[in-house]
Amino acid sequence: MRAPLLIYIRKAFYYRKKIMQIVIVAFFSVESIYAATSNDAKDYVAEIEEYLNNLKTFESDFVQRDRSGRCSTGHFFLKRPFLMKMTHGNPPNLVVIARGKKIVYYDRELKEKTETTIYSSPLSFFLEPRIELRKNVKVLFVRDDGDAVSIKFCRQNAEDDGTVMLLFSKKPITLRRWVISSNGDDSLSGVSTEISLFNWKSGHSIPNEEFQKFH
Repeated sequence: MRAPLLIYIRKAFYYRKKIMQIVIVAFFSVESIYAATSNDAKDYVAEIEEYLNNLKTFESDFVQRDRSGRCSTGHFFLKRPFLMKMTHGNPPNLVVIARGKKIVYYDRELKEKTETTIYSSPLSFFLEPRIELRKNVKVLFVRDDGDAVSIKFCRQNAEDDGTVMLLFSKKPITLRRWVISSNGDDSLSGVSTEISLFNWKSGHSIPNEEFQKFH
């Protein structure tokens, strides 16, 4: 019985890791927020670009919800350029670190690490020293909801691959939530994941050593 159980655990880890890759890669894949539909929308694009470029450090707790309503919690660190970390669970059972040219996924329960290059995905865009929101995505809408503004987009000519929606509070512009929807034809078809940020702070010092610790 142990072998089938081990196979099941490994498959569960695989799909959880794939979902995390979608969440992280899709979130950071905003290579552009252009093609706005009005002057006001273009102003929001400029504000968001300025906000992201001024966001040198950011730290937040988060709640992740999937389409079925399942929730998990974690912590998010960002230090631009080139450093990012997400921990899932308390204590963390899955840790994802982007550092330099690599992304490392570490499952503490299985004690397994998976490594890939940030240049295999647009994740590198968000971690670059200067963010240019002028290329390579199709904006589906820019919506002013009163106290918040949301932007939904996909890759150019690739809407079937999924969409990303970022939600910002206004006055000042601050990232509050992102929603990833995957519409592909693979086994993760229809995956929708929402991450809401709270207890956030920015502009503070985060030691580089934080992005070397898998806990």
